[in-house]
Amino acid sequence: MDAGSIPAASTNFTYTAGVERPADILAAPAGVAPASPRRPRLLDPFPVSILLALIFTAAGLVELLTRGGVPVGYREDGVALIVLTVASALTLAALWWSPLVSLAAALLLLVVQALAGYEFTQAAVWAVIVASFATVAFDHWKRAIAAGFIVAAGIIVVFLALPTFIWESALSTWASLSIVWVVAIIIRIYRGSIERAERRAALFAVDREARAREAVAEERARMARELHDSVGHALNVVVLHAGAAQRVIDKKPELAREALDSIETAGRQALGDIERMLGILRAPEEEACCDVTPGLGQLETLCAQVREAGLPVDLVVEGEARPLPASLDLTAYRIVQEALTNTLKHAGKTRAAVTVRYEAAAIGIEVLDEGRGVTPAAASASGGRGLLGMRERVATFRGELEAGPRAEGGFGVRARLPLAGADGPQ
Repeated sequence: MDAGSIPAASTNFTYTAGVERPADILAAPAGVAPASPRRPRLLDPFPVSILLALIFTAAGLVELLTRGGVPVGYREDGVALIVLTVASALTLAALWWSPLVSLAAALLLLVVQALAGYEFTQAAVWAVIVASFATVAFDHWKRAIAAGFIVAAGIIVVFLALPTFIWESALSTWASLSIVWVVAIIIRIYRGSIERAERRAALFAVDREARAREAVAEERARMARELHDSVGHALNVVVLHAGAAQRVIDKKPELAREALDSIETAGRQALGDIERMLGILRAPEEEACCDVTPGLGQLETLCAQVREAGLPVDLVVEGEARPLPASLDLTAYRIVQEALTNTLKHAGKTRAAVTVRYEAAAIGIEVLDEGRGVTPAAASASGGRGLLGMRERVATFRGELEAGPRAEGGFGVRARLPLAGADGPQ
């Protein structure tokens, strides 16, 4: 290559520098640590910088030992040129700390070679190219702009110091550096887009987790209110029946026995509610809960309200209806309510069929519609809960839930809630 021209850099050179990230990258939210890129140890900035410095040092020494005679107008190679060449290569060891500092040092040493009258070495030229590439691709954008002015000034000084100025060499140098910078800018833009996408994905993940935690927290708060209402009601029943039994135990023992039976039933239901709800409250946040007040006895009223809202609903009850534990009765009601609400919101103009099946050891619930076939994701968006709350309520009783599009069209929700002890209600 002609001594006055600077070669183009290879476009497949890669380097990862631990430098300041571009300012336009989205900032991570408070309390959320940005995801650190996973890369092999050998690709960390420090070892890469040291390896490049050693390679360019060896290449520079080999070049000085193997190149031929000095062209006319240049000084003979000497110890000073060897020192300058090695120093130029060693500037790449600072890439991990600051690519701009490494570039400025490499360019200064190249200028010193030219001003001293030496035919500058290719190792020194390539050190400038690599450092400029790393600065544009990986350093802060303000430093990348500064690097452009530094390189332009340095190259002008180098050409002015040459014994003869050749326009072809100047143009080839300009083209070579332009290619290097274009490739570096493309890599910089690509890295920026990847980092922004990762930040957005992290923000979305945090938002989803926060919404899920809020939904669970709301369900727990409601469950606490339900615990107060249901257990308080049971204790009131116990107190009233106990007082009545005490008043009639001598004159009407039969009525006292009936009161004691009612006390036992209310007490068992209250104990079951307390054990179930306290177990949920002590569980991790992913555990779930149930809702408040109504039960399967109010399903006809619920269906009537849904019909008034514009969704025809058929209600079928199979088996003999019987009293259920308060929390189980409430959970079954909420499952039907949530399924009909999702159908009303998402299924369009359609019909729905609700089937409640009283089995020996469980309660079966089936809500089917013939609408558009709402996806689980759309159904779960209902009020921040949807299918999530439904699954939590079913999980409270270790039941089973199936929810999804039906093969024949529409959407279906099927749940099975085991009764306590698998021997019917208490």
